[in-house]
Amino acid sequence: MPVSDSRIAVLFIISSLRFGGAEKHTVTLANQLDATRFRLGIAYLKREEHLLTELDQGRIEAWCGDFGRGWDTSGMLRLRTMILRFHPDVVVCVNTYPLFYAHLVKSLTAHRYRIVEIYHTTELPDAKSRRHQFVYRWFFNRSDRIVYVSNNQQRYWEARGIRTDRGLCIHNGIDAESFRDRYSKEEKNELRVNHGFSPHDFVVGICAALRPEKMHGDLLLGLERLKQQGRLIKVLIIGDGPERKNIENQIRALNLVRDVAITGFQSDVRPFVAACNCMTLVSTVETFSIAALESMALGKPMVMSDVGGAAEQVEHGENGFLFPRGDIELLSRAIAIFADNPNLTDRMGRKARSMVIKLFSQGYMVDRYATTIAIETDSFRLRKKIHD
Repeated sequence: MPVSDSRIAVLFIISSLRFGGAEKHTVTLANQLDATRFRLGIAYLKREEHLLTELDQGRIEAWCGDFGRGWDTSGMLRLRTMILRFHPDVVVCVNTYPLFYAHLVKSLTAHRYRIVEIYHTTELPDAKSRRHQFVYRWFFNRSDRIVYVSNNQQRYWEARGIRTDRGLCIHNGIDAESFRDRYSKEEKNELRVNHGFSPHDFVVGICAALRPEKMHGDLLLGLERLKQQGRLIKVLIIGDGPERKNIENQIRALNLVRDVAITGFQSDVRPFVAACNCMTLVSTVETFSIAALESMALGKPMVMSDVGGAAEQVEHGENGFLFPRGDIELLSRAIAIFADNPNLTDRMGRKARSMVIKLFSQGYMVDRYATTIAIETDSFRLRKKIHD
């Protein structure tokens, strides 16, 4: 590091740069922080690099630790070398695996830095994860700042032993202007037809990786129920993932082959979301969905399972509907309300976009992180000065 460089040195540590909400959030944040104020680096521990091309490497130093599975001493030593070279003021960890190694490396080096944890998880999926969390709690409580992405998430973890004096909520934010619906009726109709739908069909979308916790099968069960009621509703599944084969099997078993289309992975989901009438997320576990914010910014009302921070995004009956996770009856009933009331659907969609602009802008999110990092740096430098 040049001696004359007075910028705040910020190193992000993340498990990987695979496709995912936390990963996308990290890349956006690193790209948007002011490079004249911050010297930026990102260390991704495992060589999954799908989002690497989206990282502004002209202003952000990127480094891969090539960590293997489980405990990796060699990877930790490589990370230590990288941290000593980068000489960060603040290390920003994304979720628990990087937090664990950031603390270990700090204990192995004379260089001191502040540790800020950004946590994207609320409920844990299994007993193994809960056992791990019991260990990770020690590292959380020795971090200098813990950033949660929803108020519900912060309350959840602070009620389970995480220090309350270190917590801060900064909601996820997006570039609402980038997610403005600029697609013509003709473009939307062409996309529909290409996926086997009519321009006049009511199309429900879901934009989520095809993973077990996203519960695409619940939406299919809801669609089957609506079809039995005589409603001509279609579903567009935007994305791909390990559950695709199971989902395709369920589509055939429910006799929905003509009613459901799967787009596969899309680098730009905007035209697909724009072609839908409303959007859904039916997950059993969610913290603060970026996909939901993007859909709302495109003017689509949401039908969301009431988990994590969903109630902070959707005002029930105003810009969308919430339903208890797993409740197929209420899920299908909410979709039916939209299908039967196109004017209501459009009105709620406009309200959804207005909420994103007002409360969940990318600019506001980045400013809050910049302020938080600067405060931690001032504290770090003051303590270092006193110690020296």
